[in-house]
Amino acid sequence: MIQAENKQVIKEISHQDIYNLYDSWEQLQSWQEVLPVLEKFFEDKNRPVNKQQIARKYYACSQVFTVFYTDFSQSMKKMEKQLLELRSKKKV
Repeated sequence: MIQAENKQVIKEISHQDIYNLYDSWEQLQSWQEVLPVLEKFFEDKNRPVNKQQIARKYYACSQVFTVFYTDFSQSMKKMEKQLLELRSKKKV
């Protein structure tokens, strides 16, 4: 058995496990460029009075948010599953 300096047993984690977790993290990171667009739209206090333009922009932002939320929810479930698998790996 391999033990750490504090005499605890080290878990066996494969490179594939690490790459899978990194892929999930990258997927979440990819939203960093898109989400500021939504933030800018919703924090804009000087919106034009044109109701049609507001409705179009609101609809577009709601579609982006819906896609984000779906992807985020799926990614969180996937990441949780990966973390649970990593925690339950056998110790070497």
